[in-house]
Amino acid sequence: MKSGLTRALAAIFFSVTLVSLVSAQERFAHPRIISVTGLAEIAVVPNELRLTFGVDSHEQDLVLAKANNDNRIKKLLAIAHAAGVETKNIQTSALTMGPEFSDEKIPKLLGYQVSQVVTLTLTDLSKYEDLMTNSLKAGVNRVDGISFFVADPQKYREEARLKAIRAAREKAKVMAAELGQTIGKPWEVTEGTDFDAQYAPMNFSVPRKGMQEEEATLAGGEVTIRAIVRVSFQLE
Repeated sequence: MKSGLTRALAAIFFSVTLVSLVSAQERFAHPRIISVTGLAEIAVVPNELRLTFGVDSHEQDLVLAKANNDNRIKKLLAIAHAAGVETKNIQTSALTMGPEFSDEKIPKLLGYQVSQVVTLTLTDLSKYEDLMTNSLKAGVNRVDGISFFVADPQKYREEARLKAIRAAREKAKVMAAELGQTIGKPWEVTEGTDFDAQYAPMNFSVPRKGMQEEEATLAGGEVTIRAIVRVSFQLE
């Protein structure tokens, strides 16, 4: 008797549980959605310039080579400060010292070389021409790189992100309409990989002797800030 009652109660409990599970599945079933990707780009004129200068000194004596190099580096730093470059925007990124030998079968000591690399970030681009010319006169004999940057890209990212969301919505509307549907509330929103370019390398020419001051050699172009979003909308 007790065994039969137990089986009956177990059957009732199983039935109630099964009905609850089915009901829960119906409530949380994945809705009909349409998923799209929105892309937006904003072209921004860069407002910072990063210059990487190299100073190489060659002497028969290592101490003289180091002193010669230090003297030219001091002149470069003075020129940078005069151009308004803040101390925090000046960095010595490399220093090498060593002997130089000939390429003969039995190498001969030719002397010593000391090299330093200094990176400057210029926030006033109108100072570029004078800074470049004066740096070369002070003893800079290598320009290892010039890049343009946007100082505060965050506000442009936000603008691009909003445009990307609008682009995704418009795309979803068009696609849904072609299927005889309309879009409802967003189901899921994710941001894609950040591909925005915060800097842009440049080709440059060193000012020639006798060149008119108004003949600028700086051409920064534009930096592209990109945003990608993926949005899923419910279909109605």
